[in-house]
Amino acid sequence: MSKIISIPTSRLAGSRPLTVGVFALLALLMIATRPYHFASALNLPSASLAVFFICGLLRSSHRMFAAFFALSVLIDLASSYARGAFGDCITPSYPFLVVGYYAMWWAGLRCFHVTQAMTITDWTRQYAFSLFMLWSASSVAFLTSNGSYYWLSGKFAELSLGQYVDRVAQYYMPYVQSPFAYVILAMLIASGCHYLLPTWQRRAQSDE
Repeated sequence: MSKIISIPTSRLAGSRPLTVGVFALLALLMIATRPYHFASALNLPSASLAVFFICGLLRSSHRMFAAFFALSVLIDLASSYARGAFGDCITPSYPFLVVGYYAMWWAGLRCFHVTQAMTITDWTRQYAFSLFMLWSASSVAFLTSNGSYYWLSGKFAELSLGQYVDRVAQYYMPYVQSPFAYVILAMLIASGCHYLLPTWQRRAQSDE
C-alpha cells in the first residue's frame, strides 16, 4: 500500500506547464464527452473512464484522482439542475461510481511503463497487459455502477435479478469499449514522446 501512496505527482512532473496542459486537456475531454451533457451533440463516446485510466498511467496522485471525481460530480449536478431531472442521474447509487473510477485509476497506475531499452516484444507485452487491465477495470466499473443502480435506485423493484441482467447485458460491450480508443491514442502519444524527446534534446544540444 505504501508504494501506491508514495507515488510521484505525475510522470510529467519534470515539466510543470506540460503537466498542467495535459491534465487541463483531460478535464476538457471529460466535460465535452460526459453522457447526457455534450456527448450527444459531439457524437463522441464518453471519455470519463479513459480519463481516470490515463490519470493512472501518468502516475497522478490521489489528490488528482479526487479532483477529477469532483469534476465529474459537478458536471452531473450542473446538467441535472439544468434539465430539472436530478432523479435520472443522482440516485442513492451514485456514490458507487467512485468504486469504478478508482478501479480505472488504479489499473492505469499498475501498467504501461515504457523505457528506452525496451524491445519490440517488451513493448507489445506492455500494450497487451495495459489493454487487459483496461478491460478488467472497465468491467468492474460497469458491474459496480449498474449493480448499485439496480439495488439502490428504486426503479427496478418489479424486475428479478435475471431480468435485470438480460436488460443491461446489451450495454456491457459499448460501455467497456468506450475508453479503448482514447487510451490507445494516449499510449501511442506517450510512446512517441518518450522515444522522440531524446532525439530533440540531442538536436538542440548540437545546434548550440
